[in-house]
Order: sequence, then C-alpha cells, then structure tokens
Amino acid sequence: MSSPPSSPRRPGRPRSTDVDSREKLLAAALLAFSELGFAGASLRAIAVSAGFDVAMIFHHFGSKEGLWQAMVESMAADFQQSLSHELVPLMEGDWPIAERVTRVLDVFVEKLIERPAVTMLIMREMPLPGERRDFLVARLLRPSCDGLVPFWLEAMEAGLLRPSDPVLFHVGIFGAMAMILAFRDVLPRLGSAEMDLAEIKAHLYRGLLADPA
Repeated sequence: MSSPPSSPRRPGRPRSTDVDSREKLLAAALLAFSELGFAGASLRAIAVSAGFDVAMIFHHFGSKEGLWQAMVESMAADFQQSLSHELVPLMEGDWPIAERVTRVLDVFVEKLIERPAVTMLIMREMPLPGERRDFLVARLLRPSCDGLVPFWLEAMEAGLLRPSDPVLFHVGIFGAMAMILAFRDVLPRLGSAEMDLAEIKAHLYRGLLADPA
C-alpha cells in the first residue's frame, strides 16, 4: 500500500527551523540597517540575503519596526551574556587592578572589533532623535553603561585610566572604535603607518591609560 503524498510546501517558507531562519534574518538585518539606515534598508533585500522570502520576516517579526527591535534585543542579549560570563569575572577577579583594567579593555574592545556593524549601527542612530534611539539607549546603551562605568570609575580613582567623566569615557571607546574601523583602510593614504588590529589597540590604549607615576 503506497503512502499518502506529502502536502506541498507553502511558497515563501523554506525548509529551516524557526530558530535558524530567525537568527539568519537578524544577522542580515544588522548588516543592512548598519550600512543603509532604517529608511534605506529593504525588507526584501534583507530576506534575500538571508536566503528567504520576505514573508519569513513578517512570520517572525510582523513588521520592519518589529525586525529592527528584535535585532536590538539580540544585540542586548549578546552584551548581557558577555558581561555575565566574561567581563564581570574579570572586573571582580583577584588580579591586581592594573591587570583587571587591561583584561577588561581587551575583551570590550575585541567585542567591538568582532562586530563592527553593531558599533556602526549605534553611531548611525545616535544623532537621530526618536523612538528608535530611545529604544536603543534603553535596551543596549544604558545596560552597557550600568555594567562598565563603575569599573571605569574605579580604575580612574586608582590612577590607571586618564581622569574624565566615566560615561564620556565609555561612550568615547564606542566612538573611537567606530571611526578607526571606518577609516582603517584609508589611514595609510592619510599618512598613517599600516597597522594590524593589535597595533591599533596598542595606540588606542596609549590614549586611555594614565601615564605611569
């Protein structure tokens, strides 16, 4: 006895688990929104670059705004995981404060280098007042400050970081890395020596760390 024919697959619904398709769409959205902005990013182009029909975006997120907010929530979840599992153990570790500062800076800067689209998205959205900026501040930037600013202040009071407003210091690292990553390919044309990321980090740290007493 032959088995009944399988029902045809609905158009626009590729064979992929919900988790896989959702994560691929979020990754594609981050690249598109960071490069083109909210208005310039096309839902159809995002879906195609992730390997899906645009219907999959509406299936998961309901709208363009829903996709953007889910992308920010994903970024915030990644930061919280890094904070809990990497940064907090370093900030609260038994090493001397000087070693803790260097290790925390290393991890924090490495995270920015690993995902330049996150930094570029933040820099793109910050000059634009409105609900998206407020959402980004509430979900990502405020938790980032709450998690790291007290440690930057501790390091300043210990004389290990140049004294400044610790919130400005924290935001300044974002801004510095965004500009460095954006300009990296043209720095030699501006008169800078060619540098790998380790050398770039070393130069950045010279501007952040206090001069030895």
